Amino acid sequence: MEKFLAAAKWIWCNHAPQNDEYGEFVDSFTYESGKAILQISADSNYAAYINGKLAAWGQYADFPYDKVYDQVDVTEFCQEGENRLAVIVWYYGIDTTSVYYPGRAALLYALVNKDSVICQSDERTLARMSKAYMNHRCSLISGQLGYGYGYDATKEDQWLTGELVGLAPASLVDQNLPLRIRPCKKLEMLPEVPGVFCKQLSETEVLYDLGKEEVGLLSFVLNSPQEQNITVAFGEHIVDGQVRQILGSRNFSMEYRATAGENVYFNPFRRFGCRYLQVRSEYPLQINKIALAPTMYVVEEKERPALTEVQNRIYDICVETLRLCMHEHYEDCPWREQAMYAMDSRNQMLCGYYAFGEYAFPKACLELISKDNRKDGLLSICYPMKADLVIVSFSLHYITACREYLEHSGDREFLLQIYPKLLSILEAFTSRVDNGLFVNPVGEGYWNFYEWREWLVNWGEPMSATDVIANSLLSIALQNMAVIADKLGMENEYLSLADKINAAIYNTFWDTQKGIVYNYTNHDSYSQLGNSLAILCGAVTGENAENLCQKILHDPHMTPVSLSMRCFMNDALLKTDEAKYGPVILKQIEDLYVPMLEFGSTTVWETEIGESDFENAASLCHGWSAIPIYYYHKLLGKD
Repeated sequence: MEKFLAAAKWIWCNHAPQNDEYGEFVDSFTYESGKAILQISADSNYAAYINGKLAAWGQYADFPYDKVYDQVDVTEFCQEGENRLAVIVWYYGIDTTSVYYPGRAALLYALVNKDSVICQSDERTLARMSKAYMNHRCSLISGQLGYGYGYDATKEDQWLTGELVGLAPASLVDQNLPLRIRPCKKLEMLPEVPGVFCKQLSETEVLYDLGKEEVGLLSFVLNSPQEQNITVAFGEHIVDGQVRQILGSRNFSMEYRATAGENVYFNPFRRFGCRYLQVRSEYPLQINKIALAPTMYVVEEKERPALTEVQNRIYDICVETLRLCMHEHYEDCPWREQAMYAMDSRNQMLCGYYAFGEYAFPKACLELISKDNRKDGLLSICYPMKADLVIVSFSLHYITACREYLEHSGDREFLLQIYPKLLSILEAFTSRVDNGLFVNPVGEGYWNFYEWREWLVNWGEPMSATDVIANSLLSIALQNMAVIADKLGMENEYLSLADKINAAIYNTFWDTQKGIVYNYTNHDSYSQLGNSLAILCGAVTGENAENLCQKILHDPHMTPVSLSMRCFMNDALLKTDEAKYGPVILKQIEDLYVPMLEFGSTTVWETEIGESDFENAASLCHGWSAIPIYYYHKLLGKD
């Protein structure tokens, strides 16, 4: 079908676009009957209207050198005779976020009917910069998520359906990008969830409750006695009695300039992840409706194991978290970042195989990650993004995720497709092995982070040139790569290299007298994560592993594992003695997650501390923490 886009041209509303800019485009077409298909792609995000009704929305997250287009059946929006296609595109432009790789501001489309193009983007398309959206505002929600938005209803006109003012022929954008169709389903927009009045904070400030954590697009209807400025803030809790709009440099809100009288607004671009909406105005006004329209990648839940009442409730909030963290790709959290990390998404994929049994979405995400293209062979911290930042160890979690996808889906063809990427990642690590151990890269852009625990964050220079965690993860990655290579019929020596690294781990980090492994060569600290990984990779085995499991559980001086990495501790315990430690893990899950239920949360938290962690900026809906799903299936799903 992309042949129909061949004659279309990339266009924009001017010759010199700037960051945070909205372009509006209008075309017309004659329709008689039959299926109408819109093919469309944009940098950065689009909403397409036919005869004033939203017909297609939401650009897939991509790289400009691997551009994705949508193919949407828009037949229901077409009417016999003349029709208007109106598209608004929001160009981000910013090159420092975790969710976007900037290309050139541009729109490409073709509307196909009866195997013919009935309108397409070219120099005949009419265009202008948006009048109502606040262009070049450049106000960040957060550094990871990027720009928020502002809208001025006093400048609205009827460009979607009525008189056209200020439009001129579009500017051509000189580019020829590779195109591929969206690799998984588009999101669905579900019925709006209205906010319920919660609290009158003042004469001009009102708090609304959506009833549970939601992720979707903001809409409202209000009556204002006069023109005035309105702020809508969003948040996951009201521990302070209201939404925390400002957190350091973050600003969780949108701006709206109301016109006198009725104001009807819907934003088709930026998802809010929240439970509470707070409206602040200059003068009292009447709010008739404020809501989020959930935007979801729809999946069906599989049968779950036989669980107790408490386990079912924990399972429920884990599944809800997984759903709310699936959009263009996996997201760490829908409130603060909406970013895909290799480590986080590995947890989400693994849980999703058991909760949903769906493979198109994880495949699309693994493919998107494989398109990341750093010169050093490592993976960027998030995808798609351009900023020069790497969490070094997270590249190794990607190989684990690929092995698990292969085992659950049986999709050898896809693994053959991305196999060269896996080889380049491993080469980036094995080329830095010296005296049997991987040596951490240093310098700007490299973050040797492991988890949010003392000794393991590693801001700036690493604690030592080499460490037990990176080397254990490398050994595990090599073993996973051996599984992949064997299933693909590739000759390999990954296991022998893993054995050599394991021997070096034992000789360098193992303390025979204490029966533990240290994090670093200076033997100043040791952690549940490091010791668990040493068991998992096979560096510590037999009686040493059995004794070490007891220390992992009971040594008060061992840095505790966080929710994000708890799966590795669980797996080390189960590898050593599943019958003995299975009940321990089930009990620990309840100890960690029941407080979330008691708090009234409908999703699982970033850390067990909750909203107050990370200087009051911790999320209460975090994909990596849905891991109980996997252990309930593993430990309780057997016949």
